[in-house]
Amino acid sequence: MSSRRHIGLLLALALVVGVLAYGITRWALPASAPEGETANLDWLKKEFSLTPAQLKKVQQLHVDYAPVCAGHCAAIAEAEAALNKATSPEQLAAARAELQRLEKVCADSTRSHLSAVAAVMPPAEAGRFLALVEPKIAHSDGRTGAPDLNVRP
Repeated sequence: MSSRRHIGLLLALALVVGVLAYGITRWALPASAPEGETANLDWLKKEFSLTPAQLKKVQQLHVDYAPVCAGHCAAIAEAEAALNKATSPEQLAAARAELQRLEKVCADSTRSHLSAVAAVMPPAEAGRFLALVEPKIAHSDGRTGAPDLNVRP
């Protein structure tokens, strides 16, 4: 199960790096970036009837949240490493508790981020957006991380 978490964390980190790279590219080269946005944000724009101004706000929220998410992933990875190195029952219990605490912090932070994204959307769409993405926050294997916004039903 530990290797599944590591793979999951690696995938989440890759997603964060991709979003951050996209945001930096959009910021540095706004004139050359296509109007269509990334596939996920393009889908988000169409699915939730976002105006260009709303889409720009959502993009900025993602860029701003990327380092926060990366920090959560790094802390969780460190906690998993500590859990794997623990030898005594006390160390194991403490490491498990810390990992659970960090996973909760990550999930709560991600929920706040998604709520901020929803607040940018038309009110009629915000609830539908949250209903689609919130179940993706806590994964069945205990891993948390930024949900994929490609949440087509």
